[in-house]
This record gives sequence, structure tokens and C-alpha cells, in this order.
Amino acid sequence: IYQIDSVGESTFEAEEAFLETTSLPANLQLKAGQFFTEFGRLNPQHPHTWSFVDQPLVNGRFFGPDGLRNPGARASWLLPTPFYAELFLAVQDSHGETAHSFRNDNEGHLLFGRPTTQGRLKSFGDLLFTPRLATSFDLSDTQTLLLGTSAALGPNGSGARTDTQIYGLDWFWKWKPARQHGGFPFVSWQTEALLRRYEAAA
Repeated sequence: IYQIDSVGESTFEAEEAFLETTSLPANLQLKAGQFFTEFGRLNPQHPHTWSFVDQPLVNGRFFGPDGLRNPGARASWLLPTPFYAELFLAVQDSHGETAHSFRNDNEGHLLFGRPTTQGRLKSFGDLLFTPRLATSFDLSDTQTLLLGTSAALGPNGSGARTDTQIYGLDWFWKWKPARQHGGFPFVSWQTEALLRRYEAAA
């Protein structure tokens, strides 16, 4: 991304840069690099692919304006089921502004009335773990339903042994008639529900 900030400074930022396997056995896949964390339906998508202009308020509050993304690795397994079902597990650095609810210094501002610290990755306990299950079902020839559940678990910067847990459910329904042309007409409904537990130090 090329950006010009409020004082006219130009910056370049790589939103994603990763390697991904294409032919591992047993329906496995590996990804490594910097990437958007597969949490819910919205976070893994680049903003220009959204069906709306702004991200929902809860995503901005929990994941920050740039979404949840950091360097790390992700494994996925396509389950041998008659419908689409895939398990994901991402392990990423929990530090920085793109890990908003975790080890982020929030540019020196208080979070929940408490100062936070960043600190570089020093141990296994500093990692962010994000499991996800995504499924898809054809309800009929014209209707599709996608369901998913996610979690993001890692330390936060309010104390030496404080953690953040974020849980999410997401669903997407789409109706597209058999006689549609060029993708139109269609009706879709997308909803995500998120819950955050932020453990703050005294």
C-alpha cells in the first residue's frame, strides 16, 4: 500500500507477503509470511473486496483499523466430509499495531484506562493462536449457506501475564436464481458476532 499521512509523509506498506503450498498430501496446506489472520469472514479480506465502505465498529475496536495481521505461519486441513469443511490454525507474532487487542502499545494511549507495552517476541507465550472452522452447504440449487467459528488467543500488553481471548461466529447466506445473468440478481446476508475477554492488570 502507498500512503500519504496527515503531515504529507509518503510510506509504503506490505499488507501481505507470504508463501503457500499447493500440493501437500492428506488435504493439508501451509502458509508462512505476513498475512491477514483467518478470523471470521471480514478480517481475511482486503478492504477493496468488501461489499460495503467501512468495516463494522466491532472489527475496528477488536482488531484495529488495519485488521488482524502479523508475521507467522498457518496450517489448514480440508476435512473428508461430503460438504466443504476446513480447519485452520494460525500462529503469529502478537506484537504491534496490527495485533490491536494483544501486545500493542496503542501509540501511547490508554486501553481500558491502562497503559500498555509492546515488547518484542521473546518466548512461546508471546505468540497469538487463531483456530478456525469454516463450512459451506448448498441448501438448494439457488441457495448457499456458509458457517464459521473462530478464536484468537494470546497475551496482551497490560501486564506481564495478562491475556486476550476473542471468539467469533459468522454466517453468510446467498440466493442466486438459476436464470441469473452476469451474477445478477442475487440476495446475500452476512453477519458476524464477536466476544472479547480482555484481562487487564491491576
